[in-house]
Amino acid sequence: SGQLEQVYKGLGEMQNLANDVGGLKKVLSGVKTRGNLGEYQLGAILTEILAPEQYETNVATIPNSSERVEFAVKLPHEDGTVWLPIDSKFPAETYSQLKDAQENGDKKAVELAYKNLETVLKAEAKDIRNKYVSVPYTTNFGILFLPAEGLYAEVVGRGMVEILQREYQINIA
Repeated sequence: SGQLEQVYKGLGEMQNLANDVGGLKKVLSGVKTRGNLGEYQLGAILTEILAPEQYETNVATIPNSSERVEFAVKLPHEDGTVWLPIDSKFPAETYSQLKDAQENGDKKAVELAYKNLETVLKAEAKDIRNKYVSVPYTTNFGILFLPAEGLYAEVVGRGMVEILQREYQINIA
C-alpha cells in the first residue's frame, strides 16, 4: 500500500513535469519570445567576454539608416570606430521539422528539411548583410548568432558556414 502510494505520488510529479515542459514549449513557440531568448543569450555572452565600452546594443551601423542591429562590437579604426554587426536568429520551426524528420527516419523529409533550413539561413544572412554591413562604417562581414547548439551543429555539419561566408560574407556563431 505504501509503495503504491509512492508510485501514485511519482506519477503525479511526472505529470506536473510534463505540463511544465508543455508550458515551456508554448512560451517558446512565439517568434518574439524565441528572438528575445537568442538576444538575451547573445547579450550574456558579450557581457562575459567584452568590456561594456567595447560593444553597443541596437546600433545603426550605417549612418542615416533606420535599421538597427541587436549588437555591434566597436573596433578601432584610423577614422574612428568600425562596427562588427552581430544579429541573433532562431529558425525554430525549420529546425524542429528537421529534428522530427530525423527521428522518424524519413530520408526525403530530412533532405527537404535541410533545404528549408538552408533557404531560411541564406535569407537571414542576406538580410543581415543588406541591413547592417557597409564598408567603411562596418567590417566587410557580419555575424549570425544561432542560440541553439544542436542547430549550430547541423549548420556546420552541412557546410553552411562556408556557403554563408562565401555568398553573403556572414559568419555563424
